[in-house]
Amino acid sequence: MNSSGIRRSRPRAGAFVALLVPLVFAAGCGDSDDGSGGGEGGEASASSSRRASDALTAARLEKLALAESDVEGFLVRKPAAAEILTQRDARTGEADCAEVSQVMWGVALGKPAATVHRRVTSEPDLGATDTEFTVSTTTVSLSSYDSADQARTAIEALSGGIAGCDGGFQTGALGTGEPGEVTEGSAPDAGEEAVAFTATLGGDTDLLGPVKAVVFRHGSTLAQFSTVSSNAAVSGGDFDFPTALVEAQDAKLG
Repeated sequence: MNSSGIRRSRPRAGAFVALLVPLVFAAGCGDSDDGSGGGEGGEASASSSRRASDALTAARLEKLALAESDVEGFLVRKPAAAEILTQRDARTGEADCAEVSQVMWGVALGKPAATVHRRVTSEPDLGATDTEFTVSTTTVSLSSYDSADQARTAIEALSGGIAGCDGGFQTGALGTGEPGEVTEGSAPDAGEEAVAFTATLGGDTDLLGPVKAVVFRHGSTLAQFSTVSSNAAVSGGDFDFPTALVEAQDAKLG
């Protein structure tokens, strides 16, 4: 992704690494609420009338979330409960960087009325050499909010965090890790507004390599994507973000 700002538009590295990368997101799971709402309401339903909410239900989000038939070359599954991190798992000492940390670890922003998750892994090229072999793993979160304004506020907070946390910050999802750099990326042409960034990690989390993330808003719904690569985890090098996932999700949200 090339460096740019928020877009606003329409008003064998080895079998061990290939297995390890999809699992690292499951570390540090705690018993905390993340406002993601396990059913059709979540916390928001206690304070506002369902009839006054624009939020999609969890059942509706499940139908709109990515399925394996939606994108060729990727394996799509629902993560187990133990693999889903919370806002407490993605904590950071710098309050202004909270949204960046949450997106990195696949945690829903703000206080959504409902959230569903997907884990998407690229199909490996079994004919690749050790230096070419790579598998990307993307955590996808689809969250609905009571209003488009709530979703817009969440994505704007993320945009501000990207700009303010470019020097790195502590994040606690895997212990005490510190991104060496957070850079704004080229936002895709998806939804009504979109944000992209790359976090280069260090400390206890350097085994992940870079994390590339995209968030876009469609009305009162946010789609979040955070991707790691098995090859980059070993080499620390760059990799291509799987834009096909964003395109497929954007098409399903319509």
